[in-house]
Amino acid sequence: MLSRSLVTRSIKINRGLLSCRFYSDGSVGSQRPMGSGDSFTKREKVNEDYYVKQHEKELLKTLKKQLKEQREKLDHMENTLNKLHE
Repeated sequence: MLSRSLVTRSIKINRGLLSCRFYSDGSVGSQRPMGSGDSFTKREKVNEDYYVKQHEKELLKTLKKQLKEQREKLDHMENTLNKLHE
């Protein structure tokens, strides 16, 4: 049985997502002191951390792409404005 459960909440912020992880003690079994655990628990935490890190990388990549597109649009609008003022 799992001693902890992972809850991920996503919050929509300006076309992006912000993910937060919350750990809670499970309702099954006795509680363990912080820092102890069997190899399954440690491996599970490592896998969860890896997944979250990969997900955050994908979000960052998407946000950088959106930022680049917005900068290109802004540059185009500035060029158009400058041509009108000439």
